[in-house]
Amino acid sequence: MAHSPSTLKERARLALFHCTSMLPAEALATKDDEIDFNMMLCHGVKPPNILAARVGAMALQKRGFDTPLKFRQLGFDAGHLAADAAFTNELSLVHGRDATVSAFVVTASDAVAVTGTEAQSILGLTPTDMLMRCAGFPSEAGCVLEQLPHGVSLKGVLPIVVLDAGLRVHQLKACGYSLAQVVEQTGANGRELTKFGFAF
Repeated sequence: MAHSPSTLKERARLALFHCTSMLPAEALATKDDEIDFNMMLCHGVKPPNILAARVGAMALQKRGFDTPLKFRQLGFDAGHLAADAAFTNELSLVHGRDATVSAFVVTASDAVAVTGTEAQSILGLTPTDMLMRCAGFPSEAGCVLEQLPHGVSLKGVLPIVVLDAGLRVHQLKACGYSLAQVVEQTGANGRELTKFGFAF
């Protein structure tokens, strides 16, 4: 009997349920159409299992992974997107850029993980997007700025976004931004420059 292209082969089944509550013999004997999101969640399947099994977002969509949040429920996070561009690209193609971003790039830590990686480009995330997620978290904002191309990445970023992220003159200068560059790229006025800590 021929296998459907989406049917899980033996190697994939064993990888998918390796070190979970499902025994290898059970994994091999389970009907293919029964291997879905709920079964994986129930048996403790984790991101390393899915990545090792090489089962992509398109195949998993047919197994109940109908939103990116289902991946989050199994333990996927922004770090997995940053580490695996192919996974990120397929996830975005299957579920859409907005849904993927809403599920995976939410916190300041998420922004740090994704900034400067292929995932940032795949998801179309701008420096403004990343810094907005760092509002109130200056350490993370500093890491984001450090991971972006120095001296040129604040073009079009509103001063309020930079200020809300907690970035100040010492962090800006460390990443190659002089007073003139901050003014040119963000349009900051005198009052805002004072808040940054620039001296006139």
